[in-house]
Order: sequence, then C-alpha cells, then structure tokens
Amino acid sequence: MRRRSLLVAAATTGALSLLPKGTQAAETALQSFPVLDSLAMPVGPQENRQFSYTDKASAYFYGRTHQDKADDWFFGWNVATKRIFQDYRLTFDGKPLLRAGATVVISPHAMTRDYGAVKETLRLFDGVTALMVEVEAKQDGLVGFEFVGDLLGDSEASPEGLWYRPLEAAHLWLHLAPVTPSSTVSVGESGLMIRRDGQGFFILLGASKAEVRRQLSQLRRAHESLTRARMARMEALVSGSRALDAGDPDRTKALLWMRLTADQLVMKQMGTGIYAGLPWFNDYWGRDTFISITGTLFVTGQYEVAADVFRSFAALQDKDPKSKTYGRIPNRARPDGVQYNTADGTPRFIITLADLIRRTGNHALATELSPTVKMAIEGMLDHDLDESGLVTHGDADTWMDAKEKGVRAFSPRGNRAIDIQVLWLEAIEAAINSTGLATTDPVLMTRALDATATLSKGLKDMFVDQSSGKLVDHVRPDGSPDPALRPNAFFALEAVSIATFEDGIDLASHQKQAMIRARDLWKGLVYPWGVATLSQEDPEFHPYHEHWHYYHKDAAYHNGTVWPWLNGVAMTTLLRFGVQKEPWHLFENMNRQALREGAVGSLAECADALPVPGANWARRTGTFLQAWSNAEQLRVWHEEILGVRIRRGGTEVLITPQLPKSVLNVSMNTPVGKGVLKGQWHHGNSETWTFDMEGTDAEIAFSNDALIPKWVRWPAKAGQKIHIIEKNGQLKLTAYDRTGKLLGHDESELYQGPYDFTMIRDEVFKDLGFCEPRLKPNLKSLSVYHDPPLTY
Repeated sequence: MRRRSLLVAAATTGALSLLPKGTQAAETALQSFPVLDSLAMPVGPQENRQFSYTDKASAYFYGRTHQDKADDWFFGWNVATKRIFQDYRLTFDGKPLLRAGATVVISPHAMTRDYGAVKETLRLFDGVTALMVEVEAKQDGLVGFEFVGDLLGDSEASPEGLWYRPLEAAHLWLHLAPVTPSSTVSVGESGLMIRRDGQGFFILLGASKAEVRRQLSQLRRAHESLTRARMARMEALVSGSRALDAGDPDRTKALLWMRLTADQLVMKQMGTGIYAGLPWFNDYWGRDTFISITGTLFVTGQYEVAADVFRSFAALQDKDPKSKTYGRIPNRARPDGVQYNTADGTPRFIITLADLIRRTGNHALATELSPTVKMAIEGMLDHDLDESGLVTHGDADTWMDAKEKGVRAFSPRGNRAIDIQVLWLEAIEAAINSTGLATTDPVLMTRALDATATLSKGLKDMFVDQSSGKLVDHVRPDGSPDPALRPNAFFALEAVSIATFEDGIDLASHQKQAMIRARDLWKGLVYPWGVATLSQEDPEFHPYHEHWHYYHKDAAYHNGTVWPWLNGVAMTTLLRFGVQKEPWHLFENMNRQALREGAVGSLAECADALPVPGANWARRTGTFLQAWSNAEQLRVWHEEILGVRIRRGGTEVLITPQLPKSVLNVSMNTPVGKGVLKGQWHHGNSETWTFDMEGTDAEIAFSNDALIPKWVRWPAKAGQKIHIIEKNGQLKLTAYDRTGKLLGHDESELYQGPYDFTMIRDEVFKDLGFCEPRLKPNLKSLSVYHDPPLTY
C-alpha cells in the first residue's frame, strides 16, 4: 500500500472528491486570476527555455519550450523518482507539429504552444497522477499523439486508448486516452488519433487498469474544476493577503514567479516536504529543506504546511540508540531509502522549528516535537563531541558533500567545520528558548548549556587566526586549521563576534574587526552572479563547474563553483551592517536570471565561478530550479530588504528595512496571526513608510538604521494605520484609526553614544564592489588534459 500511495497520488484517496459542487462550482467557474494571468511569459524559439510543473504530490513534468528532441535524461514525466515517459509528439493531419515554429507562452499553471492551426496546452493537476494535453484545432483535421523516447514497453491497444508498462515502474499502468471518448478516430501501436472536437488527451498512471479507468472517468468530469482550483491556489499565493508590488514590473514579476516555482517544490511524496531541486533532486534533503523553508513557506504565512514538513522529518528521524547517527533527521529521504549522513540538517531543523514557534506561538507543535528535539541533542552530545567539546563529523557530512565515486571527499572538511559548531550553538539556544527543553528535561538542558559554553570557547580558541583575525574554515583531525577562504565563514561571523567579545575590549575596534571579516569574505568570494565556494586565489580552485577535459564536475562542485543559495547569507551580512549597494546589485542580478534566463521563474543550483573565455558572465549549471536558491532570494526580500519579521506568536512585527532610497512605491501584504499587515515602503519618496493592520492586533516596531537601531513603536489594533517619516535622522510615527482620527505619536531618540559606527562602516566598506574574476596561472585543476574527456 505504501508504494501504491506514493505513486498513484491522491486521485484514489479523495483529491478528486474535494471539488466544488453546486453553487460553489458555479462561483469557481466565474473566478478570475488577474495576477496569475499577468505572469504569463512569452518565450522565443532562440531561447528554448526549460520549464517544469509538479502535481504537488510526487510527480513533475520537465521539458523545453521549442525542442522536439528529448535529449535530457530527466525530460518528461517523473513520478516518485521513476521516469515514466520522456516526451510526446503531436501531429495534425499526419504531419508533425514542430515546436521550433510555435508561439510559446509559459504561465505558472500551464504551458501553451500555438502552431497556427493547432494550439496545445500542457497541464498538471494538484494531487492527481495525470497530465492533460489540451488541444484546440482551429480548422478541420485529425490530431495525433504519440510518445517519444525509450521508457515505455510495448503498447496495448483497446477501444478506450493505449496502455503501457513504464520500464522504470513496470508494476504500474500508463494510459493514453482522449479527453472526449467519442472523438477517437484510430488507436494504433504508435499513438492515438482524434477529431478536432476531441479537446485533447489525458495521460494517467495507476496500479491497475480498473483504478486508472475510475480516475479517467472522474477526470473527464472534473478537469475544468481541478484546473481552476489549482489556479485559485496559485492566485492566493500572489494576491490578497500576500499581494506584492516591488516598485518595478519586472522585479515584481520575478519575485512572484520565484514564489510560485518555490511552492511548486512543496510536495507530498513522503509526507509533506520540499523537493531539493529539479530535475534530479526530486526528493527531500534535510539541510536543503530547513534552509528553504523560511523563504518558501514562512514568509508567505503557510505555517500549517510548514508544521507538516517538520512532522514528516521527525517521523523519519534515526531513533536507533545503537546507531552512530542516532537523533539525526535525514540527509536524504526517497521512496527507496533514507540516509542520515548530514551534520547540519539536524541543527537547522531545530533552529527553524524554534523560528516557526516564535512566529506562530504554536506551543502545541513545540510539545509534539519536543521528543524529536531532545533525541537530536542527545545524539549529538553522546556521539559527536570530541575531547575538547567541539562537534565532529565526516569529511563529506557538511553541505560540501561531493565524493569521488562515492568514496573520497572532493572538499574534505572533517572533522570540525566552523559552520557546524555555530549551527549547534544556535540550535541548543533555540531548543532552550523556544521548544521547551528547559522544562521538559532539565538534566539534558544542563548538559546542553555546558556544551554551548564549550562550543563558544572553541570558536574563539580554534577558529580564529590569532595573528590575522581571519576565520578558519575547519579544523582537521590532527588539530591543524584549514585557512581556506570559503563562504562557510559567513554563517559564523556573528557567533564569533559574540564569542570573542570580552570585558575591556574596545567596542568600536571589535565591531570594525567584524566588518573587516565580512568585507574580506565578500571581496574574495562574491561575484555579480553569486558566491563562490572557494577563493580564486586558492591552489585548489576550479574555475568552471563542468570542464570534463580537466576534471569531473563534482571536483569543482564545492571548490570554486558558485551557489546562489549562498547569496542569502552574504547579502544578509552586509545589509545588517547597512551596506546596501552591492547586495542590491546581486539581488537584482538574480531577479533578472529568474525572469530572463534558464527555467522561467527559477534560480539555478549553481554557476561557474569564472566566465568562459570570451564571455562576460558566468554560465548557469546544475539543476535549473533549486529550492534554496529561490527561497533565499525570497527570504532576503521579505526579511532583510523590506525587513519584516514576525515575533511573539504574531503579536509583534519588527520592521527593519534596507531598501535603497532610489527604489520607490513598494507595497507588500504579509499574513500576521489571523490578519494581515499591509505595508508601503518609500511611497512617493524615500523617507516615508505606511502600515495598515487588518484583522488582528500587533505591536509594530520600526527602525531603518542597521547599525544603531532607532526604534519607534505602536501597539496597533485591527483597523489602525501607522505612518512613519524620517527627518534629519529622526523617525516620527503617527497612528490613526480607520476613520483617520489621530491616535498618537512616537519619536526615535537620537544616538548620543561614544562610537560613530557609521563612519567606521563607511571606511571599511569604501569602494567595496565585487570579486573581480581572475584566472590564476598554473592552477592544479587545469594541469592535466584528458582526451577523451572524463566520464566517471
């Protein structure tokens, strides 16, 4: 039953029964989807862009807009990690409809190709293991459908259509049938032919022919309602309580597209989870999930879905006390097995769970998952600490996990990486403060507190070069430090700053040191197209991700290759120092990529560190849609640039914007508790902000100074409006009721402390810019040319 439930999705378990009925169906039919319609993207033949859709359960379809040849291993329909078919071909009156000549439009919910005489629309449905290729013929003729590729066994013809056994899922039946059964003209070994009034074709998958027939019967009656329900779900993610105007049409479109493609990856394959990326990471990864969950689900207020993600991973936790990975959540969870080789997924689970509780006040969830958190901390304390109290792990157990032939780590970071120490330090503090550890297990809490003290001391003693002040990426098993310049240090800057601060230290000098570390990381690793995994000056640097005449791509994976998800922590670091120019440029570059390059509305997994000779921009590489790439871009927009953070169970909203003054007329709605915060940033000019609280009460706390917060506050009631203006460096807040009646004021105090942190910042980050691409001579990675190119 488990295999069947994974592969057949929800069609046989109620999804098709949850359709609008009676007047509700009529209302649904009258719905309009203006924001969704505005996101439609025309794609030209020369672009030939990638696209993907999921069923929000366990299946996705991947293709290219103008390509007839199925030349990618992952092309086509994939269900529960099994490839079902690669592609299909349409004909009209026996002649192939060639995609290269089609007019193509990609929308978040469907792809259309207009061939002139025929218009094709590809659709998936939420929770139903089926595809629809809708066909609209504009003149009389016969429309044909045939599968392309070598993933299907021999066809079995019947009056109702064609049946196949997918080679990678031979226990299932694939069925090709017309939308309108009476329209069938012929059923042959190679395909199906229908009249122009046939509406198109359904492709269905099920465990038995009887089951597929039942699903087909329901789908014929319900496909229009299913389509509109799917569109309504998407429209709700980009309008109403989640509406957004980013001050520029393209910026708005890019951010809304990324929101929808990120949501596309929220699935039901093994409980609720987030696919790591498409096309080949169509499974759940622990670290990826809990990096992605904030930008994918938290910022849009999808807290119940997020809670289910935590429950799903808790259910998969390693609960065997004899296991070396006892207490860990999965690194990777697939229908065919679960792996626990992750040192960072588990602390990220705890940190983001605490964040969810802080946002929602869902203490019932905290109680429910308290055993999971306790087991995770026990496992780390019992199995992973060395004699000095640092957290140990394998060479490939951090996010830099690539191995040569599954054995030797290409980027060995054993056995004590700086980010792992910091993550566990934060996880223990989060568990104590937000998940009830202090009251449920005081003995474990005492052990955990002792561990945080040791970890903090270890950060100071073993991860900071005492002569230069630079951070160490990891400490090797022999105790020697690895000083390689890698982006993992971004995650440790704040924790190291806290750990190294002592009584008597000059605060200005200490803050300046933190800024210098951030500046050096940015200048050494951050290109306009993203954050590199290793400095280009390092002898182990690999300039291009795929360069098969010289090395396997996994050798470059974390040894130079750019990862856009790292943009999030890099931008956050500078924005929290009040440095806006360079993070904004990087942010806008990613918006352009999502809108104009690669898969529509998606950020790729990776990019080359350096442009190839003759180019001025780096190539995208890896998966075309990566969850954490999208999610971190969205998180930075919501929580760093616009600065909206929800606390105290939705009763407090902190707003700390870092929006450049040149960007005007931004508006965004954010779900808060049972209501919504409607905000306007720089409305008309760069010194004004307005916030309306609807449907709930919450205290609003606002500051636009990252270095020296100057707060104005108001305990807003539902229906109240707050207007904030900055004048001569001082903030003034004015509150009104829904009729416009003045309720009161608040003003920020001018800073009168002994330190001019702004002057220090401006000195440190003067002329910052980006890392300037340079191909260092005599790199080890380019020293041996392989002919033929490597294939392993």
